[in-house]
Amino acid sequence: RPVALLSNCRSAIDRQAAGRLRDAGVPVLEGTVTGLQAFRHLLAHRDRRARPRPAPPRPVSAAIADRWRRRLAAGWVPDEAGALRLLADFGVPVIPHRVATSLDAVLDAARTIGYPVACKTAAPGALHKSELGGVHLALGDADALGHAYRDLAARLGPRVIVARMAEPGPELHLGIVRDPQFGAVVVAAAGGVLVEWMADRRLALPPLDPPAALRLLDGLRVRPLLDGLRGRPPADRRAVARALSRLSLLAVELGDQLEGLDVNPMIAGPRGCVAVDALLVPRAAPDGPPHPGPGRRCHALSSASRGDDGLISVGGAFDA
Repeated sequence: RPVALLSNCRSAIDRQAAGRLRDAGVPVLEGTVTGLQAFRHLLAHRDRRARPRPAPPRPVSAAIADRWRRRLAAGWVPDEAGALRLLADFGVPVIPHRVATSLDAVLDAARTIGYPVACKTAAPGALHKSELGGVHLALGDADALGHAYRDLAARLGPRVIVARMAEPGPELHLGIVRDPQFGAVVVAAAGGVLVEWMADRRLALPPLDPPAALRLLDGLRVRPLLDGLRGRPPADRRAVARALSRLSLLAVELGDQLEGLDVNPMIAGPRGCVAVDALLVPRAAPDGPPHPGPGRRCHALSSASRGDDGLISVGGAFDA
């Protein structure tokens, strides 16, 4: 039978004795909670392997995957619009949007998309748009949009994104992060501003079929928000699960070329979900300089263990 040693008190571990045990192939687990979690995930992994393997998500065409792989290999660093195009090609729903560089083009984009719209700066390097005053929301007519565009162009440059206002709903954060042990890992978390201060996230190894993605979402503490609060209609959880499943396929196809991918927020409405913003950080070439940081970091996950449905228990942190 497999044997492991668990110490209830981390500070009581004798490092020399623990080292001898580990050298002999005996795991030494430090702490009751994390130790029992490790056993739980070990048994869950055993049970998962005994079940029939779920059907993988419907694949994307080889032409689409190859085109994006070539772009990333060539050192392409996408802006928000480029990251949203990538998501759309892999079947993740994104907000209708257009890039514009003049007032006439902005007004034409809004007529095509339909009011109300948001107008956001697309200036190179403007990653934290809200902090720069680079976002105008709920613009209901040409006058409001023209005023917003002139403000952004004067302060941050003429290049903007005009996007349809999304239907109200809970905000989630979906993403991909690179782990040194596991490679590309799929993330589901509380979104919007909550991602910065709520340690509410679940992780899994790709690919995920929609039922597994739904179980991943059900593990979030903000999960009750998807049921609708104070008279609001419930969100379409299955649509979010499908989007997460498609994102997991992107992780399979391109994960080796990504350092991280943030979809935040993904707004979950009663009639589906939509990615409103996205940030992609390519992985640097082994012999090349690192890609410029996005101002947000995807830290490596430490003390990770695989569990049921490919879920990962994490002792480190994911910081976006």
